[in-house]
Amino acid sequence: MDSIAAAAVQMLGSSQNQQIGIAVAKQQLSADKAVAGLVADSAAQAASAGPPAPAGQGLSVDLRV
Repeated sequence: MDSIAAAAVQMLGSSQNQQIGIAVAKQQLSADKAVAGLVADSAAQAASAGPPAPAGQGLSVDLRV
């Protein structure tokens, strides 16, 4: 009888560990998708911001008023 109870406890423990592993994997995939979305949004914003400044522009600041 003890061996049946021990086997049941072991099976329950492995099932719980498997569920935790699956939940962690799903959370990691969700985080990866979120990061990929942020990178894509940043790239789209940079592309739509306009052309880059001409060479030499922005190297000095004119403080005269």
